Amino acid sequence: MTDAALIIVSVAILVVLWLFWIHIPASMARNRGRSALGWVLLAWVLSPLWIIIILLILGDSKEKLSKDIIDQLKQK
Repeated sequence: MTDAALIIVSVAILVVLWLFWIHIPASMARNRGRSALGWVLLAWVLSPLWIIIILLILGDSKEKLSKDIIDQLKQK
């Protein structure tokens, strides 16, 4: 394998891993009632690890919490 081919394969692997790593904050944001696109863009600027930590600290959005409470009250 030539040096150029090795570099191309390495870069492709890194891009795939980075895209997988970006998927985690997107799904976390979506599950917490937050904008997945906004958090993904922020993860591109900062780091997905920082965004995961921030999302864990912030928790669910107020709208999601309200919706969950209303759904629980309707079930009773």
